[in-house]
Amino acid sequence: MKLKVFLICTGLGHVMRGYESFAEQAFQALSKEPSLDIILFKGGGKVKAKEIPLWNFPRDTRAACKIAKYTKTTNYFVEQISFFLSLIPHIQTEKPDVIYFSDNDIGNFLAHWRRFTKQTYKLLFCNGAPLLGSKSPIFANCDFIQQIAPQHLQNCLKAGIPAQKQTLVTYGAEIPAELQILLPSEKEALRNKLGLPEKTPLILSVGYISKKPKRMDYLIREVASLPEPRPYLLLLGQQDGSSPEIIELGNSLLGAENFQGRTVDSHEVANYYKIADAFVLASLHEGLGRVFLEAMSYGLPCIVHDFGITRYIFENEGYFGNFKHEGSLADLISQVLSKSEDKSKFYQRHHSIYERFSWAKLLPSYVEMIHIVANSTKNF
Repeated sequence: MKLKVFLICTGLGHVMRGYESFAEQAFQALSKEPSLDIILFKGGGKVKAKEIPLWNFPRDTRAACKIAKYTKTTNYFVEQISFFLSLIPHIQTEKPDVIYFSDNDIGNFLAHWRRFTKQTYKLLFCNGAPLLGSKSPIFANCDFIQQIAPQHLQNCLKAGIPAQKQTLVTYGAEIPAELQILLPSEKEALRNKLGLPEKTPLILSVGYISKKPKRMDYLIREVASLPEPRPYLLLLGQQDGSSPEIIELGNSLLGAENFQGRTVDSHEVANYYKIADAFVLASLHEGLGRVFLEAMSYGLPCIVHDFGITRYIFENEGYFGNFKHEGSLADLISQVLSKSEDKSKFYQRHHSIYERFSWAKLLPSYVEMIHIVANSTKNF
């Protein structure tokens, strides 16, 4: 008999961050497993086979902001609780064995509902943010914790979370088994199609176009400190109320001919990795950073801040700097762009990330984790 699994993501259909891309890809991967009957519940988008959008107040809407202000909560909380209310009828009729989620607020709502209704579904929490065991009730409320990096597992062990309640299963990513590198003529043609300079070195940064936590302003200033002719800087990601300030800074310091900020659909992002010369993310902390996996999957040289997560992902394949200091990132950009890398390095980076983070390699670990959670006898 198949296990019935609810995979829930309130932001999917409204925004596209690491949570959302992970939920989307996890659903596609786990749907291929014959022992699971998995349904994806999302905050928006189209109804598809086993994909159900639920009514909610999306976090960025005026209604969510007004309700948050009136209730003295947050618009994110409003999105979560409205989504949860829409999910209740499905829980009551479908009787899931496991509910798999990454947002801690909705996990807490589900735990309270389980106690109130005396249901038996298990709660599997993916600690992608990450949270520490001493700082959130979700660790007591869920049945099992998926840690996506060794550092997060160790931190929770130190905080007193039992080892038997958690496991290390890192994020999976869609990575082709073979890397296809564009010919120079193909690269120029695709750049032309996307409205980008065909010959100028292109630095790509993918993430929320904001000061915190992605520090796009630091990246702009570092590129602006380089001598002319500077590389072209393209910021690709979700935008919010703070993004216009970042775009204005880029246009002011780099000029519209050398800078752009764009938001594109998730399926279009691959084209930008294919045409970039180097990838940069200036954030000082990440839960894991799915864009790191994406950039490496295209073999790109990646310039990152030196901390535990980037060392875990890149091992010896990244370019590491101290981005707390001015000039550190600019020096690395100059170093990377001055090299004429052998294409074997691209294949080497791709192979490294494929072997450790592709769904092809990780799917059995995900399936095993879900079965362990479903068959556990204790609701914590």
